[in-house]
Amino acid sequence: MPSEPLRVIVNPAAAAGRGRKAATKLFGAFDGRSTAYDARHTEGPGHASHLAAEAVSDGVGRIVVVGGDGTVHEVAHGLIGCGVKPLPAVAVFPVGTGNDFYRMVGPDRSVAAVMGLLDNGVVRHFDVGRVAWEEGERTFVNVMGVGVDVEVLHCRGRFSRLPGLLQYLASFLNAIMTFRAPEVHIDTDAGDGQRITGATTLTMITVGPSIGGGFMINPEAQASDGRLDLFHVGAPGLLPILRLVPRVIRGTHGDSPIVTMRRLRRAVLRRPGGESMWFEIDGELSPGPARELRVEVVPGAFPVLVPARAA
Repeated sequence: MPSEPLRVIVNPAAAAGRGRKAATKLFGAFDGRSTAYDARHTEGPGHASHLAAEAVSDGVGRIVVVGGDGTVHEVAHGLIGCGVKPLPAVAVFPVGTGNDFYRMVGPDRSVAAVMGLLDNGVVRHFDVGRVAWEEGERTFVNVMGVGVDVEVLHCRGRFSRLPGLLQYLASFLNAIMTFRAPEVHIDTDAGDGQRITGATTLTMITVGPSIGGGFMINPEAQASDGRLDLFHVGAPGLLPILRLVPRVIRGTHGDSPIVTMRRLRRAVLRRPGGESMWFEIDGELSPGPARELRVEVVPGAFPVLVPARAA
């Protein structure tokens, strides 16, 4: 096993407290093999970004993240924001609700899988997205979007006892019943050069294929292809949307006439008339509404440990 420093960043509140229990199991495996490690626990939203930047300052060679997509998002934002290269490689022990980021890493979510990554994993440089607006800028490791998904975030607390995909589905069905689709203009650098305009039920720009614990909205998306992937559905009415849902779960919606999908490097989203809109970043609500969202890919910015067979 490599002897370089190992830092563990734990979100103890992940998945209603399962993060702390998962970390205890991981620490037991480390202690059983006399693996030297240094653990830091997050104390609130945004703290994982500070802990990641601190790890870079301390010269840490590898980081294990114990948490969900939101924790990975914060760690990536903290690392990339340092402006230092090379960055420490990140292994993920997924303990979130959706764990869509980890679906790009591997199917095994066990302690043994984490130990295998540290023993034999290889570094793969994942793309990330960057979204900028009037009041700020954030890195996202999997998804940002507008539309009904913002309302889903408000609803998910009601269904917190359900597992990831079922929780998202229940929240989505609850939100869509009263959702009013906003007007959005979307410009991209995709080859057709056509602006997408009109009301949007859901517009998502992703690094990877899935959101919400397994909704395969962009099934062909790849984490290291230097592109982001757009999924857009207008406002065709409630019944067509409900009919679309099973196809999106399976990732078989590519030929649907109500879906627009594009591969892109840059995009701009805005409301007509300068109105502001809320948006989501990696499963978390934006800090405030924005009049314009400028999105771009940052190729290969995030070093992630993956199984050797997946490199």
